[in-house]
Amino acid sequence: MKVHACVALLLLAACGARTSLPGEGQGGEAAAGEGGSGGAGGEEAPEPCLGVVREACGTDVGECSPGERRCQPDGFFGPCTGDVEPREEVCNDLDDDCDGSTDEDFGLGQACDGPDGDACADDVMTCDGCTLGPDILEVCNGVDDDCNGIVDADCDVGGCAPTLLVTGSRPSSPECVDFPVEAGSTGTIEYPCEGGAVTATLGNITFSGSVSNGALSLSGTEQIIGPDGCLWQNDHFIEGSIPSGVLSYFYQETLLTDPSFDCWSPCTETGTVEISWQ
Repeated sequence: MKVHACVALLLLAACGARTSLPGEGQGGEAAAGEGGSGGAGGEEAPEPCLGVVREACGTDVGECSPGERRCQPDGFFGPCTGDVEPREEVCNDLDDDCDGSTDEDFGLGQACDGPDGDACADDVMTCDGCTLGPDILEVCNGVDDDCNGIVDADCDVGGCAPTLLVTGSRPSSPECVDFPVEAGSTGTIEYPCEGGAVTATLGNITFSGSVSNGALSLSGTEQIIGPDGCLWQNDHFIEGSIPSGVLSYFYQETLLTDPSFDCWSPCTETGTVEISWQ
């Protein structure tokens, strides 16, 4: 425990302004000007002994330990000797800088990303650095498993087969009815984890195309004899970013029959398709 210079019996005379100490007056003022707080370099003024021969100094907090200072012939305490002073804090489960906290500057126990193959902060900081946690692989499930900001487009294992649901459908005219793909239509899409050829069904239309880095492009074509007796080619397109979870759908009709026949006007349809991993 640190012992203060002011002892109990001399408390009134020790801790206030000096009144009648030896060397005061012109000589005392000169000494203060040379070695006190007003001197060059801003050094701390020496502390008078006030009858105390020696006392403990320093601190016993953390790894520090107190020392001792003695009264000098000039009536002031000399330097503290034998004490262990604060040192720079290092990560060693000790309070090196003697501030009452242990290893407070190293983020111990906080989440971090260890030297594994993912970018997930699923590891823990220790004095030896971030722990080596599990190497999380990206799989096709609509989740950014490896925490790198990319969903499924860079997956490492598995094939992808999410469900498709048409959530919006807008025909070009109220007279355009009986679309093969309309709001509420469902289907599936299948593609390899690393990208490549894609097949899909939506409504009763079969699509094919490709996916690369999560960017999808699909098309499906059919030819039908419409209620007007004319031959039509219907082209369907699905495009967009799979990681976004929502794709765009577009449908258009092309008349293959001689336009001199009494055929209906061609229709188009646009919509949105939701990708679900449930």
